[in-house]
Amino acid sequence: MTITIEMSKEAYQVAKRVYSGRMSRSEGKLEINRITGMSEGSAQCFITIFLAMMDGEEYKRAFNNATNRFLIESIRRDYGEEYYKNAINAAQKHVDYYSTLGKGHLRGLQQIIDQMKKED
Repeated sequence: MTITIEMSKEAYQVAKRVYSGRMSRSEGKLEINRITGMSEGSAQCFITIFLAMMDGEEYKRAFNNATNRFLIESIRRDYGEEYYKNAINAAQKHVDYYSTLGKGHLRGLQQIIDQMKKED
């Protein structure tokens, strides 16, 4: 199933509640599945990626470029520059990690990161 921007917008609202401690990861996964139709596995990945971006940590699973851009832009809008930089750093760590797998490179995500850094 393709993760659409509409699904990502709904999932983002739930992931914010998980981040703030108002909902557990497990509850968030089920809520995202319920309101968007996203599979529970994808919902869990969405939450994991969002939390990694908030902390500037590497993540291993990937989403489409539109969702990645949406997450980074939304984090900047809702949480400010420090968290935006964390999100950019996490995305860069993901690109770097992926390049070690021998499956190619995430050129689209790298272009998003580079473009956003230039706009700073």
